[in-house]
Amino acid sequence: AASDVYKRQSMTLAPKFGADNRPVLDNNFRDGPVRCVVAMPLVIEDELIGMLIGFNKTTGDFDSVDLKLINSIGNQSSVFLANNKLYAELQDLLMGVLHALTASIDAKDRYTCGHSQRVALISRRLAEECGFDPDRVQRVYLAGLLHDIGKIGVPESILCKAGKLTDEEYRIIKRHPVMGAKILGGIRQLDDVVVGILNHHERPDGKGYPAGLKGAEVPIEGLIVGLADCFDSMTSDRTYRKALAMETVQEEIRRHRGTQFDADLVEKLLSWDLEEFMKELHQPTRRVFPFGAGPEESDEDNG
Repeated sequence: AASDVYKRQSMTLAPKFGADNRPVLDNNFRDGPVRCVVAMPLVIEDELIGMLIGFNKTTGDFDSVDLKLINSIGNQSSVFLANNKLYAELQDLLMGVLHALTASIDAKDRYTCGHSQRVALISRRLAEECGFDPDRVQRVYLAGLLHDIGKIGVPESILCKAGKLTDEEYRIIKRHPVMGAKILGGIRQLDDVVVGILNHHERPDGKGYPAGLKGAEVPIEGLIVGLADCFDSMTSDRTYRKALAMETVQEEIRRHRGTQFDADLVEKLLSWDLEEFMKELHQPTRRVFPFGAGPEESDEDNG
């Protein structure tokens, strides 16, 4: 009931700000429990987005000192909100560009449509189960989203080849982690994301690429994206085979525990209800911005 009163009072105060959006002081407000009020509009680009309100001064009425104080706080708050809006718009632009880059890769092969988005979602869940803080989880998500960005430079004749790759074709494919790191290396905001992209084909047993890192040398971000990448590849149709049965996928992942895949990450992945998770994974997905919040758009057509 009290919230309804305050909402009504806010609607009453808004017209009093006038065209110049000056603060309002009223010691004869007399509306329900409110006897006096001082209010300051919060404005961004001449648009009223909210207000800062003080009700019922503890002793006496509000005065010019209170008016100056709320005016100062309101101005600072408006600047903060304007900067936050600008930051959000810049982040939105960055995410839009990154999703466009990802779509350009997936579009080269209809069999991999949605692959990057699914790898990002799997990577994010693994990162969350590792106990990473929200910012680090988001970086892992972006690494999953952009892990194949280096394939921009790989000919479609190789990417979409139905048969076995030749040694030379495989050598070209193996360049994509380094190429991806170079493509994104000039974007300062993605410095912490590149590590997952560069190392997502490294393995605990040292048989991965591009650097043949081994054991603890392999960054956890690379191990997470690598496992997510393989899981989605095995559970999706490819030019050379149909999606594998879930039981087979689980057996393969378990068989390569500690060699191709990090043992702890395997345990986390296999502890999920994978059949249910697959249903979620192949729902029309939506972009996450900024950092897991905000409006989203569909990125794929049901995988």
